[in-house]
Amino acid sequence: MQDILEGVFKGFAQIGGKVVETAFDTGKVTGSVAQTVIGTGIDTIQKVGEILLGTGQTTFQVSQKVTEIVVDWTIEEVTHRRPCLIRIEPSLGWDEALVFINGFLSEGETQPWEKRLLWETLRRAGWQGSLYYLWWDASNPASLTLSPLKLGVGLLAHWEAHKAKAKEVGLKYAYRLLSALSERQITLMGFSLGARVAYYIMRGWPQTADRRLKDVILLSGAVRRQADKNWSLHIENITGKLVNIYNEDDWVLAYVFKVPSLNRSPCGIKPIKEFHPRIENLNATHLIGSGEHSYAAYLPHLELLLDQKLDWKARSSRLL
Repeated sequence: MQDILEGVFKGFAQIGGKVVETAFDTGKVTGSVAQTVIGTGIDTIQKVGEILLGTGQTTFQVSQKVTEIVVDWTIEEVTHRRPCLIRIEPSLGWDEALVFINGFLSEGETQPWEKRLLWETLRRAGWQGSLYYLWWDASNPASLTLSPLKLGVGLLAHWEAHKAKAKEVGLKYAYRLLSALSERQITLMGFSLGARVAYYIMRGWPQTADRRLKDVILLSGAVRRQADKNWSLHIENITGKLVNIYNEDDWVLAYVFKVPSLNRSPCGIKPIKEFHPRIENLNATHLIGSGEHSYAAYLPHLELLLDQKLDWKARSSRLL
């Protein structure tokens, strides 16, 4: 994802009440906006009137269904293929499952068991339960048209459409999949838009369900950190902790999330702005030491970070 986005957000992107200006490798596109152009998501984008790009004019419209985006020169169908669970490894003794959810442009990862470094890191961190991967249609690099003009506004529209899709996966499909697992307790770990899926799974999880959500771990979460997300309310749907691990220098979230969200920051670059005794914020900026946006950037430090807030190693030693 990082290689693709570097060509889009090279230089700077500045949002004001009237001006949107983004520099590309191949030139500069300036948008003069009648109102605030890019809002908090698909619903706000519907309010946009006209965007002037260079010497041409593009009308930006979004349908109410959130299933297609119409941008004058293209019609993008955003389908909703059902997510599926892929089991990676069986339990080593715990009656619990950990489900990893990857983020934007990860749709092509149909053989996640090959990501050995991720699973080995979780085992070293002390996890003794089953390991699963939740696949969802999070888009892939081939879905992006390699045109600087289209990647400018089109990339943001593509991102916004998949933010809406992440919400639908979390609220509509995930519970049916996860509640069918044989394990009695489930821990979620989500990266980027996968953390957004995890948030909505937590939000919609019934407190009376037979299967219980235990811990929810967010890495570079693409979810607004403000209190209006009702973090303290939704954490009552889990029995353990909500661990938010963030990187203040994450440049993808700084542009692709903050720009369309009117500069409201996600929990992936700042602490969640709500106190609850079971909400734990961990600043990994000094450990990662770069603005890289990938779960791989967290892996060398994940064992240390998880050991600070979760009891996996202590429980593993008791099991042995």
